[in-house]
Amino acid sequence: SCQSGLTVATQQRMVSTMSAVHHPIHSFPLTLKAVSKPWLATVLAVPDSDLLAFTVTAPAVKRGYGSDIGFIHLQWRPGTATRHLPEKLLIKVMPDYPATAEMARQRRTFCREARFYHEFAASTPVRLPKAYAALWDDATGDAVLLLEDCSAMQAFSFFNPPDLAQLEHIVDAAARFHAHWWGRTAALDTSEAVMSPSHPVWRQWAGEMAANWAAWLDSSMAASMSPEWTHLCRKLAATAAARMTEQWPTMNLTLCHMDMHCQNIFFDAATPLDPVVLFDWDGCHLGCGVHDIAYLFGLLPVELRRQVETPLLNRYHVKLLQAGVDDYDHAALIQDYAFGCLFNTFLIPMQLALDLTDEQGLADAQQMVIGLLQMVIDNEAAQLLAAPERG
Repeated sequence: SCQSGLTVATQQRMVSTMSAVHHPIHSFPLTLKAVSKPWLATVLAVPDSDLLAFTVTAPAVKRGYGSDIGFIHLQWRPGTATRHLPEKLLIKVMPDYPATAEMARQRRTFCREARFYHEFAASTPVRLPKAYAALWDDATGDAVLLLEDCSAMQAFSFFNPPDLAQLEHIVDAAARFHAHWWGRTAALDTSEAVMSPSHPVWRQWAGEMAANWAAWLDSSMAASMSPEWTHLCRKLAATAAARMTEQWPTMNLTLCHMDMHCQNIFFDAATPLDPVVLFDWDGCHLGCGVHDIAYLFGLLPVELRRQVETPLLNRYHVKLLQAGVDDYDHAALIQDYAFGCLFNTFLIPMQLALDLTDEQGLADAQQMVIGLLQMVIDNEAAQLLAAPERG
């Protein structure tokens, strides 16, 4: 079975993950300031009188770009604080940065994440934070998520990435996730939580890519690039639409997380057999699972990526085979990986819609560009840009 690597503990978590998720409701907060006691009591299914007080605080360092994140501290009436009434939760609301909010609404990114929790969380064989509420509005694209607080677990950043042992655990979890959905595209095609190249939002995004690249190349962020990188970016801009749609892989497809970078991963040392917790499921789409691995590696520091790339790709392939995937040889994986290296570069022009006014955000963006372009060069992935089609 493709689920042979699934532990009993993970199965239990899968059941509990969706136990408190609610269907869409007509009203929910769009900002951290709009969170109210009646709303919290409603989504947590408790009497208003049981919740004595609550506070919402934003993290000192902003971790999310496509949403705003806050921590909710809850004070319960004595005698009611059972295990299903947490004292601390994480909430994700619509981003307050106008350009990012507009992008989230147009492309339904946050809305799709809420749908993912509703439709797929319980059957996804990897750890993700328990959802106490996953609410969305199809008409507007607005959404809100009320999630388990995982901040006590180890977090990573682009400048403090996982070590090799932790990356091995992450690759193992990714292989288990991909093996579970391998070849089950029919079950995913009809879901609004999952993107594919035929989706109208995807086609709009791909159609705008060339113009977005041109705008990025004219921006101050591109001014310090080497001539080699500038030339590569211009080639990417010229072939973006075809690469995103006509050249998209049609074989060896599964469900991809597609935002599997280290800042969307927590590491729970208290459960060493299954320590990886994955956040931010708004980018899920149909693709080759190794695209997630390429995405993870592309946002590592360049020298670390070069050290771990080959052994971890080999490990990922072995884990897929052990989990029940067949007819997927190593050569096909490497070709899919190269395509993933190219696909990752969509992140570069997307920077124009992000709030990069703070020093850390700008540093992250600069490292992202360097890492993604160098990865394309190191893996000779630019050769695929000339391919008229890809099977």
